[in-house]
Amino acid sequence: MPERARGFVWLVVPVIAIGVVLVGLWPRGATEADPEARAYNLSIRLKCPICAGESIAGSQTELAQDLRERIAEEIAAGSTDDEIIAMFVASYGEQVLLDPPSTGWGIALWAAPLAVLVLGAIAILGLRRKDRDSVGAEK
Repeated sequence: MPERARGFVWLVVPVIAIGVVLVGLWPRGATEADPEARAYNLSIRLKCPICAGESIAGSQTELAQDLRERIAEEIAAGSTDDEIIAMFVASYGEQVLLDPPSTGWGIALWAAPLAVLVLGAIAILGLRRKDRDSVGAEK
């Protein structure tokens, strides 16, 4: 395999692997017909306002229990997942979201790990190329 193609493969394969992982982890709206499953999926995405980083689903505080009931009521009333999340954000601010939003600074938080991996791959390729060039120059 030519050297250029090998370098291209070293760059493209990790990027594709990272893409596959991100697509698998990307949060999706609950489309289940089961209201309990929707309520649970929403409650694991929202942070308990009085707990340190714990989801509404995992918290046993009275407030978390009330919020889980509120989510169930909103689902029964026909609210969408986005409407319910917007209601919580309006009441408690964006800090109620366990995942950073995919707008504004949230994009930077999602993109930073990917950028570090890509920059690391580029740096490794650059070092390997430099080593190859120095070995070729010695001959």
